[in-house]
Amino acid sequence: MPFQVHTDADRITNLFIGFTEDLITNFSKFIGLSVISSYSTHQIKDIYSTDEIDQLGADYLIYGSVRHHNDILRISIQLVKAQDNSLVFGDRHDQTIDALLEAQDSIIQQIVSVLQEKINYNLLSHSYKKNAVELAAYENYLLGMNTLKKGSGDNDKNARYYFNAAIDIDPNYSLAYTGLSLSYFNFWSCLLWDRWDESMKGAHKYALKAIEIDPNDYTALGVLGRTYVYRGEFEQAEHYLRKSLRMNPSDASHLLRVSYSLMLLGYANEAVNLYLRAIKINPLHQDMYFAYGSSFYLQMGDFKKSISLSKKVPFNSWTDFPAWVAAAYLQLEDYDNLWKCWTMYLEQFQVEAYTGKRGLEEEALDWLIILNPFKGETYLTPLCDYIKSQRGIKSVEQKLAKPTTSSFLLKGNVWELHYNNMSITVKDAKGYHDIHKLLAHPLEEFHCLDLMDALVNESNITKAIDDKAKSQYLRRIKELQADIDNAEDMNQVEKIGPLREEYDTILDHLSQSLGLSGKTRKVGSTIEKARSAVTWRIRSAIKKIEVLHPELAKHLSNSIKTGTYCAYKPETNPDWTL
Repeated sequence: MPFQVHTDADRITNLFIGFTEDLITNFSKFIGLSVISSYSTHQIKDIYSTDEIDQLGADYLIYGSVRHHNDILRISIQLVKAQDNSLVFGDRHDQTIDALLEAQDSIIQQIVSVLQEKINYNLLSHSYKKNAVELAAYENYLLGMNTLKKGSGDNDKNARYYFNAAIDIDPNYSLAYTGLSLSYFNFWSCLLWDRWDESMKGAHKYALKAIEIDPNDYTALGVLGRTYVYRGEFEQAEHYLRKSLRMNPSDASHLLRVSYSLMLLGYANEAVNLYLRAIKINPLHQDMYFAYGSSFYLQMGDFKKSISLSKKVPFNSWTDFPAWVAAAYLQLEDYDNLWKCWTMYLEQFQVEAYTGKRGLEEEALDWLIILNPFKGETYLTPLCDYIKSQRGIKSVEQKLAKPTTSSFLLKGNVWELHYNNMSITVKDAKGYHDIHKLLAHPLEEFHCLDLMDALVNESNITKAIDDKAKSQYLRRIKELQADIDNAEDMNQVEKIGPLREEYDTILDHLSQSLGLSGKTRKVGSTIEKARSAVTWRIRSAIKKIEVLHPELAKHLSNSIKTGTYCAYKPETNPDWTL
C-alpha cells in the first residue's frame, strides 16, 4: 500500500512514492511472489478500505508510515494477512535520509523471511540484486521516471536531464541508463516520426549500457529485445525478451511490454497468456490493458474477443489502435464498423503523426506497417490491402510505373547523385557500384556473390559450431530446463542459480554461433565473406552519402536490403537515370 507520509516536506513525500514502487519491483523479483501493481493500490487510503482491498485479491498486505523529526525518518512497517487483517509481522526503522536505501533492503529481507516461514515461498530469484547507489543519484532517477510518465517529447528531454544527473553522480548506476533508454523508445516515440532513427539508436545504445553494468536489469533487457525487433534481428530479440521474463515474471507493466514484442515475433498465444497474468497481478489496471489484449486476440485469430475488449477502452488509447479493431471487423466482414474505425484512425493519425509529405491515407497505411514490424503474417496486411483496393492507392509495383526524376551516374572517378532537387558528388568506391546495380533492377534480388563477382569456394569453410556440438548443446539445454523445473518444484534454492547461469551461457553462445532459422553459421566460406563484404561496402557508401545528402541516404537505407540476398525495394520509384 502507499506509505502514509506525515510531513510537509515535498522531498520526503516524493522519495517515498518512489520508495513504495521500488519495494514492489524488488518484491516481484522473488520467484513465487506475485505482487499487485502500484496502479491498483495507489488509490487505497488505509486498511479500512475493505471494498477496494477485496478487489485486489491479495493474500497479504504491507502497510507503512513515515514520520520526520530532526533529520531522522521513523519508518513503521506492517505485514497483514488480508483474510482477517491479523498482524503477521511489524517493525520500526529509524534512519537518516541518506541511509534510506539501506532501510529498503532491510525491509525487503525481513518481509521475505517472514513469508518464507508463513507460506513457504523460499525460491528466491537469482535475479534479485540491489546494488548500492548514492541517494542523490536515486532521487534524480525517481524525478526522471516521474517526468517520463507525463508522456511527451519535451518531457522525454526533461527526464534525460535527471537521468544524466544521476549518471554524473554515479556513472555505474544501471537504472539511470535504463531510464535514458526508455526516454528514447516509449509509447509516444512513434508519434515523433521525424526523430524515429534517433529514438531507435538512443534506446538501443543505453539499454546495452544498462545491461553491461547490470546483466539482470529486466527492464533494459526488455527494451533491448524490442529494439532488436525493430532492427529485424528477431533471434536476438527473442533471446533478450525471454531473458527479461526470467529476470522478472511478476511486473505487470513489464509483462505487457514484452508480450507486445512477442506478438510481433509471432507468439500471439503466449502474448495472450502474459496479458492475462498482467491482469491478475494488477486487478485495478488501466483501461490500456484491454487495448493490448484486443490486439493480442486479433493476432491470435479470435476476432470477436478482440472487438469485445476494444469496446472497454477509448479508441485513442494509442494512435493506430482503431486500425487494429478495423482489421478485426474486416475478418468478420462487418464493413460499416470497419470504415468507422478506419476513419477514427485517420483522424488521430492526422493530429498526432501526419507529416504532410504525401497523402494522408497513403502515409497512414505505410506508418501502420512500419510501426508494427511483424516477423511473420499479420491481420494488418489484409486490412491495408483492402483499404488500398477501395481507395485506389497504388502498390509499390504500381508506383514504379509513374516515377520521378533522379540520377546515379558514374563520371570518371566520381559519382554524380541527384535526388529530390539536390545534387552531390562522391568519390568512386565499390559500394556505389553495388547500389547502382540494385537501383537498375528494383524489386529484384541479387545474391551477394553476383555483386562480388566471386566464385564459390567452400574448401576453407569452418563452422562456428559443428553439428555434433550443436546437438550436444541442444540436449544439454533440455536437460537444464528439466533440472531447473525440478529444483523449483523441490524448493532447492542453492541449485537454481548455477543451473540458470549455465543455461544462459549456452544460449548466449548458440545465439552467436547460429544463423537464421537455427542453421549453423559458416565462418571462412566464400559466401559468408561475400555477404559480409557486400553488406559492409553498401552501408559504408550510404554513410558517406549521409554526410552530404541525408534525405537520399535515408531513402537508400530504408529501401536497400542487404545480406545473402540484396535488393532495392523502394516505397516509390524516383525514376533513376543510371
